[in-house]
Amino acid sequence: MDTAVAADPRAAHLLGLWSRLSAQHVTLGSGCGCGVGGVSVSLQDFELDIADYLWAESERLGEKEVEAFLLQPGPINEQRQPVMDLLTRLEAGEASEREADWLLTRLARTLESFAKLHGPMGEMS
Repeated sequence: MDTAVAADPRAAHLLGLWSRLSAQHVTLGSGCGCGVGGVSVSLQDFELDIADYLWAESERLGEKEVEAFLLQPGPINEQRQPVMDLLTRLEAGEASEREADWLLTRLARTLESFAKLHGPMGEMS
């Protein structure tokens, strides 16, 4: 791994966004149109899926340094809050510039998509 660099401001923005989003609950409709049914889930429930996607993508594309950075705290399925922890590590400048850019580009796309679908109005920037 390259020497860690100063934190990318995107990390701080995404950490704040994820903190707000992961605390919310959304209702996933049953599709019946009757107004009954639907399941309320926290967006935090998708945290493992997001981290798993990043890991699979880094592995698929041969991004060994990114893969190693993602797995530094242990296997994804054993990390308690993999997205929150990843963003915290990125904000602290623990990744190389290349690793941070690779991860933040994908996280921005994913989290901003969640924000558009489920975020509180007026808090997106």
